[in-house]
Amino acid sequence: MSDTKLQKPLISIITVNYNEKNIERTLKSIVTQTFQDFEWIIIDGGSNPETLSIINKYKNRINILISEKDDGVYDAMNKGIKISGGSWLIFMNAGDSFYENTSLEKIFSKYITAIQQKDIIYCDSIYHTIDNIKYKPVFPDKLDSKFWYESCISHQSSFIKRELFEKYGLYDKTYKISADLEKWLLFKQKKCKFYHIKEIVSNYYTDGISSVNESREYERKLILNKYGIKKPKPGIKRQMQEFISKITCSH
Repeated sequence: MSDTKLQKPLISIITVNYNEKNIERTLKSIVTQTFQDFEWIIIDGGSNPETLSIINKYKNRINILISEKDDGVYDAMNKGIKISGGSWLIFMNAGDSFYENTSLEKIFSKYITAIQQKDIIYCDSIYHTIDNIKYKPVFPDKLDSKFWYESCISHQSSFIKRELFEKYGLYDKTYKISADLEKWLLFKQKKCKFYHIKEIVSNYYTDGISSVNESREYERKLILNKYGIKKPKPGIKRQMQEFISKITCSH
């Protein structure tokens, strides 16, 4: 473990892992960051010796490593939150990575004044599919009900004030795949201040657990219903498209 004792780091990077085959791309992207005012916490679910040997290659920079059985990814993320000391938290879980080695520096140097009074900073991501297709979702500056019904921001590219978890609780472990959506909606309900920075922070690989479509959609429906998020009515353009489609299909 790192001998560097940060009195109060600006950022806590929390990495959750369990036998992730691409763990090293995550570790390399963290250790090579040009901005180093962070503590690094790895919560491992009791991985095999091969995976732990890869993690141990980076032990001189890791501040805290816990390897023990857990009750899923959000249980592990909660463990990380409880022992974190940074003002801002980011979850860079195993398999995903920072977009470039200046990702942290860009946010916490260029935008440091703008983010002072914000609670959640959400940035952009590059999504990588299992078919090796890359795309960049468009996140709006205003996160309204229509956005939440159809999409979600990426925790790999979001920085959350640690104090929000102290005020409003940890991730709800009853949701195995979409507890991050539930927490975003709770933060919105509590009037927390979201702030969008149009910088790419992470690479998100869609072969992870949160990409399992059927189970994910089931949990999403439960959560959206809980917060009263209903399917948005289509705009005039969409209504015309649907009307034309019905006419075309009827002939």
